[in-house]
Amino acid sequence: MKPSLIDTHCHLHVPTYHEDRDAVLLRMRKKNIWAITVGTTLTTSQEAIALAERQKDVFAAVGYHPEHLTSSFHDELEGQDTLPYQAKRIRELAKSSARVVAIGETGLDFFRIDADRSRKEAMRLQADALCDHIRIAHDIGLPVIMHCRDAFGELASIVQNEQRNGCAIQGVVHCFTGTWEDAKPLLDLGLYLSFTGIITFPPKKSEKPENSIRRVIERMPADRVCVETDAPWLTPVPYRGMRNEPSYVSCVANEIARLRGVSEAEIGRITTENAARLFSLPLP
Repeated sequence: MKPSLIDTHCHLHVPTYHEDRDAVLLRMRKKNIWAITVGTTLTTSQEAIALAERQKDVFAAVGYHPEHLTSSFHDELEGQDTLPYQAKRIRELAKSSARVVAIGETGLDFFRIDADRSRKEAMRLQADALCDHIRIAHDIGLPVIMHCRDAFGELASIVQNEQRNGCAIQGVVHCFTGTWEDAKPLLDLGLYLSFTGIITFPPKKSEKPENSIRRVIERMPADRVCVETDAPWLTPVPYRGMRNEPSYVSCVANEIARLRGVSEAEIGRITTENAARLFSLPLP
């Protein structure tokens, strides 16, 4: 059966799901949802593949999160990995299983940087790794999942340079939170934008309507919209405060439907087709 929705970015393999993963998967299946579980380190990328190989409606992405390159911070929900970044290993993992449908997540994030590093050094390390991921994706023929926090201009510049150098990759900026001015250069590069439960949160008082993420959703082409949970984080309203899971991606889709003035079924159809096209997923 064709899925009603595809959660294009979650982390079902992480330790917080170890005790009740089967129940989480069951709730996902009751809503006829597929999921892509996304690695953020070498170890979690291996775990993502292992899970995807056991579940017919779960696929994997392999990559190294930019924050792990420049910060010693680790989230208890995710666990800790001591294996250092190796581009060669990302390539090997990507080629090791047909269940791998994307490279990432990779990208730019300077929110947490260890005190002994400068922003300039962090930018260099993260940009180099991002280029590694883009080139691996180009060589293998997979799309790239990109993480970006407050560095949309830098991300667009790097992707544009790689495309000019022959890496004609497809990809998605996951958990997009920028303005229309941030979004348009990324869309012009052929990228997709994916949205999380953040769009269900009340707008900040300081947020101007013309600069809101909601304006991006209203204006962007329908054929570039994807939905995700980023579970176990960013739980949407009305479940905010609880651990997130793929079954809640319907809350994100419903909010997009409201903002664009179309039915929930139509957004389900559009975003499922978009995800299947981007990640070459085998729809029935």
